[in-house]
Amino acid sequence: MTVIRQLNAPCTQLEYIHSRCFDYGWSAGVFADLLIKPHHRTYVFEAQGDVVSFVVMAVVGGEGEILTLATDPSYQNKGLARMLLVQVIAALRAEGADSLFLECATDNVFALRLYESCGFKRAGRRKAYYSRKDSEPVDAHILRLALH
Repeated sequence: MTVIRQLNAPCTQLEYIHSRCFDYGWSAGVFADLLIKPHHRTYVFEAQGDVVSFVVMAVVGGEGEILTLATDPSYQNKGLARMLLVQVIAALRAEGADSLFLECATDNVFALRLYESCGFKRAGRRKAYYSRKDSEPVDAHILRLALH
């Protein structure tokens, strides 16, 4: 398995993984709309030709923003998300970007641990940012990584 920067990621595979990871997964149409934008990028991990983990991000004006990162539950806890982050961070540093941002649900302890272990720092909070099917909305931590 290797990390690939994907220009034409299979949106139905992204939709499937996203729906397994989040209460309100994004549709293939949402992914298709994002992937045609010039400032958006997708990095994927493939296993036997299928996407098993991916990150979608935007890069504008020297700043990167991770819009979503997901790993198929059957492939979680294998370090794939960390390897994707390492690749994204290296690519942004090589381009001279200044920082990388993302939002992470305050109750997503595993993701917060991952991001903070990669050097992200908490930079703010968004109240009731994430909707949940069976509970009240959850706040998001705004996380920032200085790239220099």
